[in-house]
Amino acid sequence: MVSKMQGQHIYQPKLFVQIDLEKLIPQNHLLRRIDKILDLSFVRDLTKDYYCQNNGRPSIDPELFFRVILIGYIFNIDSDRRLCEELRYNLAYRWYCKLEIDDFTPDHSSLSRIRDRYGAKTFEIFFDKVVDLCANHGLVKGERIITDGTLIEADASIDFMVNKDPEKVGAEIKNRNDVTAPLPSKKLSNKTHISKTDTDSSLAKKEGSPRNLKYKAHISIDADSRVILDSKITTGSLHETQVYLDRIFYIKNKYQLPISVVIADRGYGSAENIQFLQSQNITTYIPLFSSRSGKVVKLEEQGFIFDDRNNEYTCSQGKALLPRIINRNGTIYKSKATDCADCLVQTNCPANLRKYSQHIRHIFRSHNQKFFETEQQRMQKFLFQGSLKERMWKIEGINAEAKNRHGLKRAKYRGLEKVQIQANMIGAVLNIKRLVAALHALFTVILAWLAIICNSLTLINRVYPNNG
Repeated sequence: MVSKMQGQHIYQPKLFVQIDLEKLIPQNHLLRRIDKILDLSFVRDLTKDYYCQNNGRPSIDPELFFRVILIGYIFNIDSDRRLCEELRYNLAYRWYCKLEIDDFTPDHSSLSRIRDRYGAKTFEIFFDKVVDLCANHGLVKGERIITDGTLIEADASIDFMVNKDPEKVGAEIKNRNDVTAPLPSKKLSNKTHISKTDTDSSLAKKEGSPRNLKYKAHISIDADSRVILDSKITTGSLHETQVYLDRIFYIKNKYQLPISVVIADRGYGSAENIQFLQSQNITTYIPLFSSRSGKVVKLEEQGFIFDDRNNEYTCSQGKALLPRIINRNGTIYKSKATDCADCLVQTNCPANLRKYSQHIRHIFRSHNQKFFETEQQRMQKFLFQGSLKERMWKIEGINAEAKNRHGLKRAKYRGLEKVQIQANMIGAVLNIKRLVAALHALFTVILAWLAIICNSLTLINRVYPNNG
């Protein structure tokens, strides 16, 4: 065993140091790969209308601004203040922002002012440019679209919700400040209360998570490449069915995509949505919103028969249930009390017992019953089930990545417009990562083929050395 003397490092600052950032950043660093494929020079034209062309002091370079905030979303830096702090000492960040070691970095307050000046529209165009870049590299086919909604915690507390009725606000605040006062018996709801700090957020919850103030992101991706095509932010309580059709045709028209298949979970599965999409020759793999839709099928399996010609039900004992109440949702069919009073199977009858009646049975049949029955059969097919499994791992994975690695779990700012900016920038970052991965895989395949060709040529030269 060779003996070694204990080393000692003596630190002595040098008066002058020459640092070449280019040599310090690894060639396989993520920021290097992004810098090769994403040319940000277009942002100067994108933002020129927000500046005076012949007056005032020079602003922060718009390209520098976008490089800085991209770093924040790529590495999930959750505040502008911390982002600017890390930019001062992180050499890779400085290299990507084209800042020398002695260049001043922007102040966090400048980032806020520039973001407010540009507004949501500018960041939406930036997101669109990234989608176009992905499309130019063949990553956007646009034939199959997967959509999913996910809740985002608002930067606001439920404790600061106030009553929408001005006359009740003072009493509630006084009661909250009085620790000896009993807790209010009323419950908070979106109908009666609103957030004092973020009026665009609303109460919402999902199974397994607390009920608090939230926003909702409706994210649509290209099913083949997982490139995000749309990331629409709404208040947390807005139901998925209310925005789905608008977003599908927004994507179709904006990017001129040949959408032929759409996939989503049951949150988007209203009869109106599915029927309209199918009328547009778009194949839908969307489960019905309620598992009870088309439940009359189970009654028919137990002996109830619907006579479409006479518009009536016949039970297993041959008694008729006739249409009695018709509303916008469907028709209620009722039996006669005398028919059911002496029925031998009344205790086991699967039809519902009419309220306030000892004998009358009733069946509700939706106007969409035939459609429900057809969809229930489609939902059991292998292709339908396979599409739902594909939806789960593809877009659920995207949502998890956006939340856990890029900051979509909680709103960084307040207000619908600023949360939309956050969603668009996170969507752009995820698309850039997809593009980087795709090009790296293509480059790897090309290198492998070149290696095979070179090895083949070498072998040929060995076998036939005189063939030139």
